[in-house]
Formats: sequence, structure tokens, C-alpha cells
Amino acid sequence: MKTLYLAWQDRHKRSWYPVGRLTCRESRPIEYEFVYLRGAEDARKSANPLVIPVPGFPDLTKTYRANDVFPAFRSRAMNRSRPDLSEHLRALGLCNHDANVIEELAVSGGHIAKDRLETFPAIEPDRDGKFEARFIVHGLSQADQIIVDKVASLNLGDRLELAFEASNSFGTNVVCVKTVDQCVIGWLPRYLADVLRHRDGQETTNVEVRVAQVNHGVPLSHRLLIEVTGQLPPGFDPMCGLEQYQPISTE
Repeated sequence: MKTLYLAWQDRHKRSWYPVGRLTCRESRPIEYEFVYLRGAEDARKSANPLVIPVPGFPDLTKTYRANDVFPAFRSRAMNRSRPDLSEHLRALGLCNHDANVIEELAVSGGHIAKDRLETFPAIEPDRDGKFEARFIVHGLSQADQIIVDKVASLNLGDRLELAFEASNSFGTNVVCVKTVDQCVIGWLPRYLADVLRHRDGQETTNVEVRVAQVNHGVPLSHRLLIEVTGQLPPGFDPMCGLEQYQPISTE
């Protein structure tokens, strides 16, 4: 089963909320399921409720099922008939040209200009709490040329570092990505910042960040792909243990 999450950003407070979960059960026939999360209720309290629900999913309490990818998600992926699809998937580190929509959106973020929604994958620790995640570094679209050149000089496997920022103009509890010579080149997605920050006196340990891929000749938003590995506190599964990730539907 593949799982993808949907987050929404409050445009004024700059806060992010996990609002939905899409799962794909690879049965015969394939079944897609979408449910709203408790984070959607927090989002509605934070801002104009017209922003939530997500188009195509009007009822927060309902479980939606279909045998094909819902339009709200398909519209966030590249059209499979486009001639540059292979190049797009390679930039995401997906060598398999048959990568499905969930695999694509798990890395790309599924951004479109008309809303404040973003897709991200599940963090799935093994029985020892170890996890790994690949994603595009955020913030390069607004970076100056010095940072862009710094990213271009990176190589596969280069070590990077993380630094917690209590608050800045981009919001609170963010984690920036730095080179070993302390040059800030971007930020982690908010969901991974929540996983890494201290929780009840515990923290994620053995965190390593490496360059997974530098993409030349593509938009800055897709320029740098990195891999983060680490070990979560004992018994902590962020997608099961955090209240905002609990489904509203009881089906």
C-alpha cells in the first residue's frame, strides 16, 4: 500500500497543517482512498473555512474511494502524455518511467499556482525506528545567485547539515539545510521538521543528510534532491502518534 499526505498553508500565519491522506491499495482492481485528517479541523479554525474542503472532497467526515487517481491529485502530477515526462521524473530521482502519480507527488510536492496545498510522503520507520526520506529542498526559487551557484557545485553523496530555527519570516519550527561550510541553501519540508524537532525530551538521532541528485537545466524549484536518514525515538511513529494525522472519518 502506498500513502501520500496533503498539507495546507495558512497564507497569513504561514503555518502548515496536514489535512488529508491518500492511500493506494494495489489490489485487483486498484483502489484509491482519501480521508481528511484532524489537521483539517485545525486549518478551518485558523483561516477562512472556504479554503477547506479540498476540491472534489466536500465532506470532511466521509471516506472517498475510487479505482483511479482522484482529479485533485492527478492535476498536481505531470500529464503522462507530455514528451518531457521522462526528464521530469529523472529530476525527481525516479528512474522508472512508469512511476505512478503517488510516487511522483511524494517527491515533487505537487505544487500548483492556484492554491496553498502541498503533497508529501509518509515517514515509515522500520521496527528499529530507522527511516529515510527523499525530497526536493525548499526555498531555492527565492535564492540569490550565490546560493544557486553553491548548489550547482555540489556532488552526489556530499554531506549536508541541518540547523533548527525557532522562528523566522518563513514561519516557526523550521529546519534549514546547510553545506558543511555553513552556507544555508534551503529548508526542509515542514512535515520533516515536525519529525526531527524535540518531542517530550526525546529527539531523532543519527540524522544524516546527503546530496541525492543535483539537477542542472531545470527550474530552481527542482534543482536539488537530498536524502535524509535518521532514527526516531522508541515507539514514535509520526504518522500514527501525532493527533493532526488522525483521520476524521470513522469508516
